[in-house]
Amino acid sequence: MGKKRKSVGAKPLESSQGQAQDSDTGYLFFHMPNTNHGEFCQWFPSVFTVSKAEISRLVGRDIDETDPDGSITFNCAEQFMMYCKAARFVDTSHQAEILATSSPRNQKLLGRKTVGFTHDEWDPVKSKVVEAGNMAKFTQNKHLGRKLLATGDRILVEAASKDRVWGIGYNANRAMDFQQHWGENLLGKALMATREQLRRDELRKQRGDRWVEED
Repeated sequence: MGKKRKSVGAKPLESSQGQAQDSDTGYLFFHMPNTNHGEFCQWFPSVFTVSKAEISRLVGRDIDETDPDGSITFNCAEQFMMYCKAARFVDTSHQAEILATSSPRNQKLLGRKTVGFTHDEWDPVKSKVVEAGNMAKFTQNKHLGRKLLATGDRILVEAASKDRVWGIGYNANRAMDFQQHWGENLLGKALMATREQLRRDELRKQRGDRWVEED
C-alpha cells in the first residue's frame, strides 16, 4: 500500500486563467479587468454618468460653479475615482487631464499627481467616493448589476499583491495562506456595500410592482 499523502490544508483551486476559484471558500477574488470577475475591477470599461451636484457633495467642493446642474460621463470607475480625488484638492488641471484620457492606467497615474494631496483630506471621503462610483456603474450598466447580485453573500476581495489599502496585498493563489495578514480590502468592501444597496432597491421595486398589481 502506498504512503498516504500529507494534508497541507485546503487551497483555492486554480482556473485555466490562473485565478483562484472561490466556490469552496466563500470568497470571490478579482483583480484586473481581463481576468475572472474582471467586471469588479475599477478599470473595467463601464460608461456611466454622475451629476456635478453629487460629485460636489462627495468631495466637499463645488466642482463647477458655472454649471452646477450639469453632469459628467465617465468611462470606468477608476476615472470617476481619480477625477474626484483631484476635485477634492481643487486641482482643476488634473481634473481635465483625467477626463481627457480613456486609459485607466493613465487616469491612475494622473490621480497620483494631484497637487496638494494629503491623506488627512482624502481618507475621510475616499470610500464614499468609490461606493458612489460603483453604485452608478452597476445601476447604469444592468448586465454588470446582475453579475454583482449573482455573487450572493460571498466576500468580495481585490487580490492585488501591491495594494494593501484597496486590496489585500496578496494575489488570489496565495490569499488564503496569508489571510491573517490581509490588507484593508476597501474596494471589496465598497462593492459589497453597493451589492447590498442594489438588493434593497430590487426589494423596493418588487414591493412596488406588487402594490400596482393589487390596485
